Amino acid sequence: MDGWMDGWCVDIMELSEQEDMRKFHYHTLRLYCALCALGNTRVAHALCSHLDQSQLLYTIDNQYLSGMLREGFYNVLISIHLETAKEARLMMKDEFIIPVTAETRSIRLFSSASKKHSPPGVGLSTSLKPRLNFTPPCFISTKRDYLYSPQIPLDALKEKAISMLTEAVQGGGHHIRDPVGGGVEYQFVPILKLISTLLTMGVLGSEDVQKILLLIDPNVFRDMREEGVTGPTDKEGLTGTEGKAVEAGEEEAAKEAKQPMKGLLEKRLPEPVKRLMCELLHYFCDCELKHRIEAIVSFSDSFVSKLQCNQKFRYNELMLALNMSAAVTAKKTKEFRSPPQEQINMLLSFSMGDDCPCPSEIQEELYEFHNQLQLHCGIPMEEDEEERDTSIKGRLLMLVNKIKSQSYKAQEPKEKKRAAPCEEILTFLLSL
Repeated sequence: MDGWMDGWCVDIMELSEQEDMRKFHYHTLRLYCALCALGNTRVAHALCSHLDQSQLLYTIDNQYLSGMLREGFYNVLISIHLETAKEARLMMKDEFIIPVTAETRSIRLFSSASKKHSPPGVGLSTSLKPRLNFTPPCFISTKRDYLYSPQIPLDALKEKAISMLTEAVQGGGHHIRDPVGGGVEYQFVPILKLISTLLTMGVLGSEDVQKILLLIDPNVFRDMREEGVTGPTDKEGLTGTEGKAVEAGEEEAAKEAKQPMKGLLEKRLPEPVKRLMCELLHYFCDCELKHRIEAIVSFSDSFVSKLQCNQKFRYNELMLALNMSAAVTAKKTKEFRSPPQEQINMLLSFSMGDDCPCPSEIQEELYEFHNQLQLHCGIPMEEDEEERDTSIKGRLLMLVNKIKSQSYKAQEPKEKKRAAPCEEILTFLLSL
């Protein structure tokens, strides 16, 4: 009996029937994660001899694994291969190093003239981030090969993660009798944690991010572009019954197509899944902030260049002028004799009216960008004040209209300010 027990081997699928051994194996996986903490890449390379890539990629894709082991293997995969790169990106989350290049100058707040929000995390971004550095797994080596995390095929991992999240959203929920992992929490938490890690690392491209946003809430992030209408199908050569069958099949397919897919935010989610969704939406809010900062840098480069060109033009024009008195010359050259900080203050003092040296065209550009930035941040724009009627009749009419509008607003419920899609969803999720 003892000899038989010494050579006893248990299949991983049998652990679902043996709770004590399943817990022991789960805590062993947690021990592996703890050993890899704080960038201990040397232990991570050594653990690759116990858990190689093929085993990890198989276990995270296995739908029949118990929930505890499923979560444990996902955590081990992230700790061994991805955690170091993720932490390096998170350290620079609040730092924005933006090189002024041609790509940076092409960034705009709104991608089209319609001034509609583009999905967060989608599009061009030029902020500098730490590079992803990996080395092939080396179990025993005398060289300093442990500086970086063990290598893993990120493209294959990315495709697996997106496909598994799609399957979970389309076929998961509380109405399923036997969900993957034995529960909704074990079905969504591991894959959402992996998706969040890959997003932080910058592995996912714009198309991948668009797919994830549609899985979160297709009603908010659905692409508004009209798709082309397909041409009519060829039904010639069919009998009457065959034609009716084809039409019936088309009607059923149309009904199925009309049924919208429910996103993650429309499902009944447990608390751990909600917490991960909050972290995911926080990431997309950070992407919105980064895009605004890059757009401000892009506009500032163009705006300052125009200011400098105009200032140089006025300076050359002033140097060529000969018929000016001493008082006029002193007034005209005051801007150029001032320190740089006072010069920029004079150029941006638009309230000076005609005395402001900045041309009206450049002033309008700054006002326009300010309005666009307010619109992008969800701040309602104030209506442009036209030329008011300063007569007594005009003042009375304006006063009456103002009082009527205030009383009308007091009767109606106050509407909330329109915020960015990510901020709206985050507020809604936190209120659940």
